Parts: sequence; C-alpha cells; structure tokens
Amino acid sequence: MARIPFAKQALMNLFKRPVTNKYPQVPAEIPEGYRGKIKFDADTCVGCGMCIRVCAAGSIEKKIVPKEGAQDITLTFDMGSCTFCGLCADFCPKKSIELTKEYSMITVAGENIIVSGTFEKKLPPKPDPAKIAAAKAAAAAKKAAVEKVAADGENKEEGKSK
Repeated sequence: MARIPFAKQALMNLFKRPVTNKYPQVPAEIPEGYRGKIKFDADTCVGCGMCIRVCAAGSIEKKIVPKEGAQDITLTFDMGSCTFCGLCADFCPKKSIELTKEYSMITVAGENIIVSGTFEKKLPPKPDPAKIAAAKAAAAAKKAAVEKVAADGENKEEGKSK
C-alpha cells in the first residue's frame, strides 16, 4: 500500500456522494446581490451617457443616428469585456440598467453576449430668428428703462444735496 499512497482515499471516496451539483438538471441557488447579465430598458433611458463614463472596462458603446427632428440612440453592452462591477446600474439616473441573476452566458457566437437597445430622442425645436430678435430688443429696451430710472434717481439725490 505504500507504493500507492492515495489508494485508500480513492477507495473511500468511491462510495461517497458527489460533492458537485448536477447543474443542468438542478439550477444553482443564486445569492442575494449577485451581479449577472445586464438587462437594459431602452424605453426609460434618456441617453445621458453616465453609464459609459463610469464603465472602467469600456464595454458600453453609444451609437447615434440622426433623423429628422430626432436621434436614434443605440446603447450596446459587451458582456465579454464587462467586469460586472455594477457601476453602470448604480449611476443610471433612470434605473434603465439592471444586473440580473443570469449567470450562464456560455456561447460560441460572440453576438449572443451582446445586450443592446435603441430608443428615439427628440431634438429641441430650432429657435425662430424673429423671436430671438424680438427678445433681444425687449431686453435692450428694459435695460435702457432701468438705466434711465437709475439716472433719474441719481439726479434727484444730487438736487437734494445742493
């Protein structure tokens, strides 16, 4: 028995239950707070880009396609380079990003680990040049009136002091 030092241990373990779980048949229990695959809700996203700024791995891309009076914005999350730190979800002001409990992302095709969503963002209306000119004229007239009142007040005070 001295020549095969682990034979005794091997024979004892031969009749014990396996330590591992039967994964595909019995799903694993996911602990609370687990950070798995990203779920992105494009309907609530405002396109602020905060998630892109805080992503240390650089796994979030933003693509903007201009349209008439709007923009189509597509956010793409690459799970292959994501570190699952959760900063994108923490910093999202509209809580459009959520880390799910999905842990099995095994694939042979890279496009299966890409999460993306597209939404439309309306552009503000272009200002009317006539309205801008009228507003500037009104502001100038108001400034002139204020200066005139201030000048009249100074003249009255000078008259009292003489």
